[in-house]
Amino acid sequence: MGLRERKKLATRVALRKAAFDLFAEHGYDATTTSQIAAAADVSPATFFRYFATKEALILEDDYDPLFLADTEPIDPSGNVPAQILRRAADLFDSLDEPTRSTETERARLVYSSPGLRAAQVTYQEKMLAAFVESVTRRATGPVDTAALEAAVGATFGAVMTFAGSPSGRWQLDSAALRRVADLFEAGLRVDRPA
Repeated sequence: MGLRERKKLATRVALRKAAFDLFAEHGYDATTTSQIAAAADVSPATFFRYFATKEALILEDDYDPLFLADTEPIDPSGNVPAQILRRAADLFDSLDEPTRSTETERARLVYSSPGLRAAQVTYQEKMLAAFVESVTRRATGPVDTAALEAAVGATFGAVMTFAGSPSGRWQLDSAALRRVADLFEAGLRVDRPA
């Protein structure tokens, strides 16, 4: 990323960090965008330049566009879910620790609120379309779009289910992403090896 993009991302991370601290103290519903802006030492207008709503602060993923722009093409003849998950894990590993912590907290908030989980469906539909378009555009051969949509949807569904499950405990870190990728590569077998 260039300097301007890095500064923009840093401001978004600072707004999220301030918001997450306020959510922990007062709760999501009781926290206003004005309070978040004040805690981040920016104006309310600046908040809205970066996020259209308080909900968007949690739902928007800053790293999906980076994932789509900066990774090698996904091989549509291979295991698409595993490829997506492994590349997402690599991207997560490349983040600094404060940013990883912020992203983990963002995921926890999404999956801990029924209202935010419901709102995430619309966001996920947009990202699914963007993933499908990116893979199709950069593919080296013909792509079965319906099958690709199903594969990307299965990836998103697996991550959402894992993140929201009691065993996942919202730990969307690189190890969890690789674990889900392993499941796809194993044909979704869930038995323990002998």
